[in-house]
Amino acid sequence: MNTGQHTGQHTGRLAVRFELIHSGPAQGRLRRRPTRTWAGAVPGYGPVELVCPAEEDLLRETVTAWVSGHGIPPMSFTGIEFRDLPRMAMMTLTADAWTGKLARRHLAVTARGRALRIAIAERSYRYQVLGSKLRHELRREGAVITMSRSSWRYPDTISGTGQGGFDGLDIGLAILLEGVYTRNLSFSGALYSWPGRFLSRLDDIPDF
Repeated sequence: MNTGQHTGQHTGRLAVRFELIHSGPAQGRLRRRPTRTWAGAVPGYGPVELVCPAEEDLLRETVTAWVSGHGIPPMSFTGIEFRDLPRMAMMTLTADAWTGKLARRHLAVTARGRALRIAIAERSYRYQVLGSKLRHELRREGAVITMSRSSWRYPDTISGTGQGGFDGLDIGLAILLEGVYTRNLSFSGALYSWPGRFLSRLDDIPDF
């Protein structure tokens, strides 16, 4: 990873606020999924774009969300498809030249206990729901990014606030995870969505 461009350039900023706006679906080509895009600008980092799902074959069982921007490393999250989003099953995370390691405690009850743990680029992150399904927090030592959505499914806006010694990798990762099905990061959300996720993958262990 080019740490000078993507992770070190703006480290040390105390706070930044940004917003991405939904531009609507783009019709997929024959046998391809339609895509949805959220775009905006992050002060100090420039334009950024979240696309989910990427235009992929309708018959594929996995889908991918990806983020790109001038001051943010290209990154993607791939998982089993559920409601046109990658869910946290058979998941793969990449950021530039890095591949992440992801883990969850499926039987935990609290939001902190059910958080998605991410190890990537020699960093350790915790991504958890905050109070409701519309707010999430990505945290590592020295930095935190808080994300909010105007609604759960296809929100008109996705906004974020970065605090501490954050950088482009932190911001990009927080934005990317807004393109992932994360209802089961809360125990109540897991109970709500479990029947649909189970029925969508009868041959797979449900990601409760």
